[in-house]
Amino acid sequence: MHRKTPKLTAEERAILDRMNRLSEKEVERLTTREIIAYFKIIDKLNPRAVCRALEEAAVDHGLTNADIRRMAELAKWKH
Repeated sequence: MHRKTPKLTAEERAILDRMNRLSEKEVERLTTREIIAYFKIIDKLNPRAVCRALEEAAVDHGLTNADIRRMAELAKWKH
């Protein structure tokens, strides 16, 4: 069964457009609130993409698989 793509609000589209135009240096200066808003939109479109991005970031910061699982359990991330 084909999953229907959720519709984004005008505000969500604006956030995605802005994020897509940022340089690497600008991305490094994003606030936690901006990053969370971006992840919420991506999660709405493709939940697996958020999981992959978080896993990559965790590995880049030297976390082990056990650390990642423990953090995921604490976060109780639900789709």
